[in-house]
Amino acid sequence: MYVTWTGSDVIFATSFPKHSRKIKYIYMIGCHIFARITDKFVEKHLVVSDHLIEELQSLNFKKPIEVRKNPVNYSEKLEKKSHRGFNVLYYRPETKNMPFTNWVYGYDIMQKLKSKMPEINVIEVNGNSDMNEVFPIIDFYARPNRHDGCPRLIRECELQDISYYHSFNNPSFKKLKNEIQKITRKNSEIRIT
Repeated sequence: MYVTWTGSDVIFATSFPKHSRKIKYIYMIGCHIFARITDKFVEKHLVVSDHLIEELQSLNFKKPIEVRKNPVNYSEKLEKKSHRGFNVLYYRPETKNMPFTNWVYGYDIMQKLKSKMPEINVIEVNGNSDMNEVFPIIDFYARPNRHDGCPRLIRECELQDISYYHSFNNPSFKKLKNEIQKITRKNSEIRIT
């Protein structure tokens, strides 16, 4: 049996996520019990990026931990469509615990981006969007996460030649703004101040 761990699984099992402290201890204890009981039946633990290995090792699994990337859904390069303005893609899934999700996915940083740079268009997706329609009009992808694995959307943006900002764990509005300004300087048709 293989067990696959993603970024959100690891943060709940190994650290203290904001907005989730009440269930945190119960969940962490459950993960440690799960590790001890099931590790003898597990052949391998799978994670989606190298930096999650160290975090998972804190659970003292006896079986090996291996990186295995999720397959991408949009590997064919889509033809760009003309559009007005500068479009920034932002992914925020809908979950039962939106305060925690908002914190992890840097929603506060995106709100600041909208207020400080109103000339850009933020296109928010939640996992249900038809990305065949979205990717062709995107100029930049913002992923200001406070904890992350190796998101499929980053790899898909690379395949679509879409520049991005990915914080992994320490998002900053200033860094995001600087990355957007770099892109707009390269393209003289786009004016962002």
